[in-house]
Amino acid sequence: MELIDALQRLGVAYHFEEEINEALSLISNTAPILHNDNDHLHNIALRFRLLRQHHYHVPSDVFNRFKDDDGNFKKELCNDKKGLLSLYEAAYLCTPEEDVLDEAIDFTRSHLQSMVKDIEPRLARKVAHTLETPSRRRMKRLEARLYISIYEEDAEARKDVVLELAKLDFHTLQLLHREEVKEICIWWKDLGLTTMLTFMRDRIVESYFWMLGVYFEPQYSKNRMLLVKVITMLSLMDDIYDSYGTLAELQLFTDAIQRWELKQEDQLDEKLQLGFMTIYNTLKQVEDDILNDWNRYHIDYLKREFEKVALAWLEEAKWRDEGCVPSSLAEHLHISLKTSGYQVLACASLIGMEEVDKEVLEWVTSFPQINKDITTISRLMDDAVDHTESEATSEPVVTTISCCMKEYGDSLEEAKLRILGMVENAWKDMNRECLHLKNIRSSNVLVRFVNLACMMETIYRNSDGYSEPASLRKPISLLLVEPVKF
Repeated sequence: MELIDALQRLGVAYHFEEEINEALSLISNTAPILHNDNDHLHNIALRFRLLRQHHYHVPSDVFNRFKDDDGNFKKELCNDKKGLLSLYEAAYLCTPEEDVLDEAIDFTRSHLQSMVKDIEPRLARKVAHTLETPSRRRMKRLEARLYISIYEEDAEARKDVVLELAKLDFHTLQLLHREEVKEICIWWKDLGLTTMLTFMRDRIVESYFWMLGVYFEPQYSKNRMLLVKVITMLSLMDDIYDSYGTLAELQLFTDAIQRWELKQEDQLDEKLQLGFMTIYNTLKQVEDDILNDWNRYHIDYLKREFEKVALAWLEEAKWRDEGCVPSSLAEHLHISLKTSGYQVLACASLIGMEEVDKEVLEWVTSFPQINKDITTISRLMDDAVDHTESEATSEPVVTTISCCMKEYGDSLEEAKLRILGMVENAWKDMNRECLHLKNIRSSNVLVRFVNLACMMETIYRNSDGYSEPASLRKPISLLLVEPVKF
């Protein structure tokens, strides 16, 4: 289990997928291993986390043995630093109504925070790393880069051959990712949008970083480039609806998206025509570059998601122009979950994959619960960090924060806490959906959705890293600029 955990954290588990799956399947079917009352907290928590990460249902009551007669976690656990850390990590795989795991997070967090200044530096660094963001919610490639140095310092657990593999693999993939960034930047520059559409954000490197969190493996190079192009087109549309067009112009633009053609009577100005044609041509390029005769129909599903998000952005533009705040949070989310763009990205992340057929695309575009969860995480985390910035502008901006303040009478801080609580609930629900979908959907499909949610944690945890990208400079540098030290 320790080896599997190290391979995953170091970003090289994709080389051993078959072996890891066989090992975890064996463990999941061996009851004495799962319910060994004499086992240590660390071993039980690690086993629980790894199995749940691979969508095996393991009952959370395995942790009840570590409680006293009053239902509290035993005080002697406070001396088990390794066990506390493992329990904290495991508890973030919780599903709704698993109270024992909610209690575990509170218990372990408080004790880990209190001890971090008094323990040896090597362990303190590991604890601080985990408290910042648990592994379940980390961008996998960034976790690999940061964990290499943590693993290297752990002389007791380190396996030199694994460390060498991790460094070589990271170096090799970094070279590939650099070449991809160069290619996508050339594509972006050749479009010339930033000089002609001065209202739009120029975030091509940040977009690549974002999609690198969904796919980092070498075999998904084409999928990565597809996703970067899709997210830049979404960003272009977002800026058109937010910052440029009048309501009448946006209606015409939306109509053009619905039928995927421009008509002379539309009378769109040159900038909106350019925006439409860029989106149209980019999706055509995606179709030609990644799809074959047997799966060319994939592009039709992606286009439909663009049509849906355009209609939702138009509705938000009407709210803005009318100075309207929806009467309830539910009414706002009915539209704003769509305008997060994550439903489009969820669909795009599956385009061209061998295991994806019409049935899978029908499912993903029906807005299943797992998609609702990731779009909820996306929308609410974005709003939680964006609301303060929007208050400084003269334009009225309707967010989930302002809806909470109106519906519940919340203060700004109360509304943010309510929203962040909803984010936690969405994570729990997504964990449950992954367990339910294990035998229905390919794990290769489900992991894309989890990775999309993880990227919201990476980009929006403390600030809007997309609109204000200074906070992403260091992570981007670690993955694309700074070489790993041998």
